[in-house]
Amino acid sequence: MAEDELWSVKNAFHLGCYQQAISEALGANVSDGARVLCNFYMYRAYIEQAQYRMVLDEVGHDAPMPLQAVKLLASYCAAPAREAKEMALVQLKEWLSSPRAAAEPQLLMVGALIYAHEGDHKEALKLVHQSADLETMALVAHIYLSMSRVDLARKQVGLMQQQDDDATLTKLAGAWVSMAEGGDKCQDALYEFQELGEKYNMSLVLLNGQALAQLHMGKYDEAERLLQEALGKAASDVDSLANTVVTMHYLRKPQEVTSRYINQLRAVAPSHPWIAKYSELESSFDRCAAAAQKA
Repeated sequence: MAEDELWSVKNAFHLGCYQQAISEALGANVSDGARVLCNFYMYRAYIEQAQYRMVLDEVGHDAPMPLQAVKLLASYCAAPAREAKEMALVQLKEWLSSPRAAAEPQLLMVGALIYAHEGDHKEALKLVHQSADLETMALVAHIYLSMSRVDLARKQVGLMQQQDDDATLTKLAGAWVSMAEGGDKCQDALYEFQELGEKYNMSLVLLNGQALAQLHMGKYDEAERLLQEALGKAASDVDSLANTVVTMHYLRKPQEVTSRYINQLRAVAPSHPWIAKYSELESSFDRCAAAAQKA
């Protein structure tokens, strides 16, 4: 398979241009050998758009393992209850226990994504830390950032740069690591996000990246402008709403304005980590208030 057969599909996906990735995949004139991988990225784009049912309905039980893996990812993401997610984890462990699992890079990637979402960074890294695939290397860098191991994430980006310094994934991973390093590096991250947007397409991922860089640099008005642009593209985008809530706080906006975004976020993503923590603090405050009234 020629390496560039799926370049446009994969590049759009990595940039967060999910509808573009789907359109590119549907119209791609690729070899039979590349079709499964093409569909793998198309279905992941559907998952990123929360169109889980599309994936669950279209991928049959006899589909190749890469598509079975992405179907499992859709099942995990769509599961409303913990019990349903546990069922997906059981299936994942069964597949990973097979001697053939090591020869299925898409399965290993999906497994790492799911374990990373579970907060099980050790299991996630066990699956992918030795991979020389650029996308998997980027995932490893993100896992290190989740572990607050910015030093290891920077080393991982260095390895990516040795392999392909100009790749979109290398640029993106480098920008996220620069942001985590803080200080003057936030400006470097901002430039990287801006350049990628100018070169390709200013996606929600890139707009949020720029907004976070501006937040880190204390430029809250500029962060709000970028986030409003993102919400103009997709009013229910979870990351844009969560980042807007934080920005409203820094801008000291009236409580009713902040509450409006909190309610929007709670409606579209009730299990979002920010909402979970906020609800926990609300409950704690209510308990303390009730106890104070009884005292």
